[in-house]
Parts: sequence; C-alpha cells; structure tokens
Amino acid sequence: MKNLLKNLLCSVWKTLFQKKNQKHLFLMGHPRSGSSLLMHILTSNNEIAGFGEYLIKYNDSKSFDLAEFDIKRKSKSLFKSIKWVANQVNHHSITPEIELLNSKDIKLIILLRKPEETLSSIFLLAERKQKPMSQNDITKMYVERLNYFSLLINKVDRSQWLFLTYESLLSEKEIALKKLSDFLEIKEMLSPKYQLKQYTQVWGDPSENIKKGAIFKTNSKQIPWDKKLLEEANKVYENTISNLLHF
Repeated sequence: MKNLLKNLLCSVWKTLFQKKNQKHLFLMGHPRSGSSLLMHILTSNNEIAGFGEYLIKYNDSKSFDLAEFDIKRKSKSLFKSIKWVANQVNHHSITPEIELLNSKDIKLIILLRKPEETLSSIFLLAERKQKPMSQNDITKMYVERLNYFSLLINKVDRSQWLFLTYESLLSEKEIALKKLSDFLEIKEMLSPKYQLKQYTQVWGDPSENIKKGAIFKTNSKQIPWDKKLLEEANKVYENTISNLLHF
C-alpha cells in the first residue's frame, strides 16, 4: 500500500512539477570509502540534493523518476530547481544495468580508499553492528567492488566520470574539491565544511566523526590482516588506480 501511494504521488509530481532532463549524480564508492563524508560535502551545496544512500535498483527510467522524487522529497527540495540529484552508491546491486548510466544527464564520482584502512574499518563496523564478517568475505567484497569500477569505465563515456581517493580528499582537500566543483559545473565551489543532515549517522557512517562538520584526518584502528588477502586487495587497488588514470 505504501509503495502504491508513493508511485501515485510520484506520477502526479512528474506530470506537474518534474524538471525535464534532470541531471543525476552517482557517488560510486565502496563500504568505508569515505563516501558518507563526501556526500555531506556535496549535499551542503545548494545545487545538489541528496539523502545519503538511497537504496533503489536503477533498472529502468521509472526507477530514476522514483529516486529523483524520493530523494528530493526527503531532502526537502521537491519543488526546488536543483542541478544534481545525488545518490551514494556503495554496492553494484544498486546499478545492475550499467548501460543506463551512459547518459549526458548522468555523472559519476568514483571514490577509492586504500585497502589497509578500508578492510579494518569494515571489520570493526560489522562487529559493532553484531554482524561479524570474515577477513576473506570482506576482502572479496572490496575486490569485487573495485573490479566493478574497471568494468564501469568501459561502459560509460569518459566525460561522465571523475575519480579521486579518500586520501587525496583528506590531504589535498582544496585541490580535490576544486576538481569536483569544475567537474559538476556548479556556481559555488564545494566547501570542506558541511552541514549535518537528517541522514547523518543513519545512512552510511554511524561514527561520531561524521558529526564534526568538516574534513579532518582520523587515526583509524588497524586490524592485523591475512598477508595473502591484503596482497590481493593491494594488487587490485593498484590495478584499478592504473585503469582509472590511463583510461
């Protein structure tokens, strides 16, 4: 009943208020990549609407309309003219049809984080949520996501995507944010300071760090990792970076 009502409201809104050729922005990260931090920075800009990780499968034009409606509704911008409707996507099950992303009205930000901190962070978060994962499963999830990025860039036009690393966002924030602002062609440059949102600590990052309201370096706890698994993850990371740099 709830979905039926939502579809009906979306249909009415689409007919009366939807902006034609709305531009969609996908923040394509992986779990614990820093995507929640970057999503807060993006959605603190007046030209970008988003609501953290909006879990919908983009498998047809209707799903894009529904995502646009729901994200704008939740971010209180349903009747505003917004340049980008953004979604934080950390799992490729959300975008099963890559070909649908190959559109002039869609841009992708690919965000990567080095394996050592990422794997430990996923492990600790899984334990915190009382849903422990093995090192093998965590490494496999990380590797599969990075391999997806290498596949993705061969399916969409080069002008549509930009990549950066979590490490560069922390250590070279002005350069990284200038690059992102130019890529998105927004009037006001993205700021390293951001507003706390309704979705803060609800979607994505549940830690206290996200409540700081600004980019800052953290001292992440490191978990001793199986040597072969870490070597595999590092190899795939380096290959992915190479693919992105030399595409």
